[in-house]
Amino acid sequence: MDPSPSAAITRPHHGGREDCWSDGATGTLVEAWGDRYINLNRGNLRQKDWKEVADAVNNRQNGVKPRKTDIQCKNRIDTLKKKYKIEKSKPPPSTWPFYYRLDSLLGTNSNATNTFKKPTSVTFTVKSKTKPQNDVYPGLASCGESSSDDDDMAWFDERVKKKRHRMEDVDLSDGAACRELARAILKFGEIYERIESSKQQQMIELEKQRMEFTKEVEFERMNLFVDAQLELKKKSFSRDKFASSSGKKL
Repeated sequence: MDPSPSAAITRPHHGGREDCWSDGATGTLVEAWGDRYINLNRGNLRQKDWKEVADAVNNRQNGVKPRKTDIQCKNRIDTLKKKYKIEKSKPPPSTWPFYYRLDSLLGTNSNATNTFKKPTSVTFTVKSKTKPQNDVYPGLASCGESSSDDDDMAWFDERVKKKRHRMEDVDLSDGAACRELARAILKFGEIYERIESSKQQQMIELEKQRMEFTKEVEFERMNLFVDAQLELKKKSFSRDKFASSSGKKL
């Protein structure tokens, strides 16, 4: 018994494969997938991400029929990756319209240009070229000895060490490293200026002490000289008086 025409099963015809992709749909897919691929540090997309990619493809301006699923989008990307490897093995230039976009996402140069560069840590080593001048004036060791200069240098060295440790612990971009270096140089200049000012003040104090000491020494010398003159006068007066009294007796 032949089946009636009404019982025959008809299948819908869409004019080709259901998963066929136009260039417009493929371009939208590559852009949507590429953005999320970069945001995930070139990692694998999750199911939620693939659904967002499918929504972007289905909502593109010209429309897509039939609608693409997340699985179809993932399979299409896998196909494009294989196609990219084949094109990359061929002599350049490639005529495939998606080659250069995929090369920016999958090529070796893309990893090099997007890798975060860790800058060289900036450190400072400060050496004092000024020799302590505690022995400038002999005999004034008790007046000239001062620990304030050593305290200033110790405080400065401690500040520099802390600054160096902080800069070594923090990863900086090139611009931030330059700004940090400029601030460190300005800070170094301020600290150096304070140290030099302190040293000059100490030299002034030492000069004042030297002058006072010299003044006291001169004053003592004059006192000794006057006392010696008075003593000589007394002896001369006594000798003259004794000689006059002896003459009267004779």
